[in-house]
Amino acid sequence: MKKTLITLAALAAALTTLSAPAIASAQPARIVAVVDHRGPGWNNASVQLNSRIATLNSRIDQGRRAGMISLREGRRLNNELNLISSQKRSYERSGRGLSVSEISTLDTRLDRLQGQIHYEKNDRNNRRG
Repeated sequence: MKKTLITLAALAAALTTLSAPAIASAQPARIVAVVDHRGPGWNNASVQLNSRIATLNSRIDQGRRAGMISLREGRRLNNELNLISSQKRSYERSGRGLSVSEISTLDTRLDRLQGQIHYEKNDRNNRRG
């Protein structure tokens, strides 16, 4: 144990004497500029997507309660909405926020789901008359 400590102390002293001239002649640190390429309003994108997801969820529930969307259709639509929400959370876990392409992907999927909800509410396959 003593031999290991003595060896480590000697090694630390040798490295300190070798690095001292390098530290004295070191150049000043360079300033690194960080550029945000996410575009304006990126912070609001997550809030807006959450709002759209909540709105679509309530439209599915309202269609189910009104009898305009069948149980099977409602499950399929809810499953798709859950997949979109899961993908959004996955994108957010990257730690850098949502990129423009990720927002576009989620918007496209939400637009498609919105059209499916509209179709299922108006296809009259669950109504009498």
